[in-house]
Amino acid sequence: MKQNNAVSEPYGKLRLTFVLALVAGFLSLVFNIYHFSLQGTGGLYTWHPILLLKAILFMGLVPLVLAILYLLFFRTGPAWLRIGLRWLSNLVSVLVSLVSVALLAYLILVPRMGKLEIPPLSLINPEAGIHPISLTADPSADQTARPLLRLSFASDPHWGAETSNAEARTSILKNISQHTSDAFFMLGDTVETGNAAEKWNAALADLGRYIPQVPLRVLLGNHDALFGGQYLYTKAFFPKGFSSDSHSPYYYKVDAQYATVVVVDLPWGTENFGSRQRKWLEQTLASADHTKPIILLSHSYFYASGYNDPDYGSPWYDHYQNIAKVVPLLEKYKVDLVISGHNHYQELLSHNGVTYAIIGSMGGIPDPQPAYVSPASQWIAVGQFGWLDVDVYKDRLHLIFRSETGQVRHETELRR
Repeated sequence: MKQNNAVSEPYGKLRLTFVLALVAGFLSLVFNIYHFSLQGTGGLYTWHPILLLKAILFMGLVPLVLAILYLLFFRTGPAWLRIGLRWLSNLVSVLVSLVSVALLAYLILVPRMGKLEIPPLSLINPEAGIHPISLTADPSADQTARPLLRLSFASDPHWGAETSNAEARTSILKNISQHTSDAFFMLGDTVETGNAAEKWNAALADLGRYIPQVPLRVLLGNHDALFGGQYLYTKAFFPKGFSSDSHSPYYYKVDAQYATVVVVDLPWGTENFGSRQRKWLEQTLASADHTKPIILLSHSYFYASGYNDPDYGSPWYDHYQNIAKVVPLLEKYKVDLVISGHNHYQELLSHNGVTYAIIGSMGGIPDPQPAYVSPASQWIAVGQFGWLDVDVYKDRLHLIFRSETGQVRHETELRR
């Protein structure tokens, strides 16, 4: 009996080691599944391949590998090696389990516990559409001589970033408030870190202070989505009672009466552009009224000038994912205008009949001088702040790139 107990005791330790390793692997897997279910996580790993992120992604494998090594030397290895591997595997299993639970709790609790102070805003409900308010002329007047609809666009204000220009951002909001826009679209990266309620509150306070009366629709950017930030974003800008044709708060169609506005969910690139969104987008573009202009909005760009990220080597220009997977639909269904942010430039581009505008100049730190100029580029402003007006006429779109003070920086017309 004593001999049997002596033999079973090491096997009991072996079983315990594998149980701990399997628990650690399971908890790590649960964390990663939840993390990748959140908006923007796939893009974070693709475009910012930080070593720490990779370590977190694969940490659940470490205790399993150590447990297998312990098994391999369980009978033949020297005592010091067996004991060392067993204790190391157990210790790493406990650490990985604790880290996985802590990170999971962080992603779940921090954004949900953040308290937002939401001021009265004139938020646009996508399902309700946009009702033009700037038409004051006689309806019987020549419709080619006056705009039927005026839309304004800006992106990447980055509230909460020490490097952002608050003065330029505030100037843009003040000028927008005095503008006769039927709607103002902010195309993402409203805040620097999406799960930080204080950053959203800073943005909401300024929006409530300067443009409470302006019809507003805000898109989700990659910074907004960080670490569960989608929950604070939807709480602030897609509240209860709002709905969309896609049943998603991230991509939808907005009927603007004289134009069709289509919003797609591309915070980094096509990591979120699955079969469901692709099918919705193709059906939406195919069924759109092509007697009216189609304007597509996205946070990340399509064609753009830019540079290689000095830290990660990522190409911040002509977006290889979006061009391959989304642009063919834009060209097939003859989208008139695509407006994006992400790169902190003002840029006008054209390719295969589709016009592209980059407007990531609402206050985020300016991007460097482009090392790569897109063959599609027609005009670019670097190191400057501002927004874009799009005036919709019966037979054309009039694009006006403005400075933060409202001065005309560049303008062009798109004949239909």
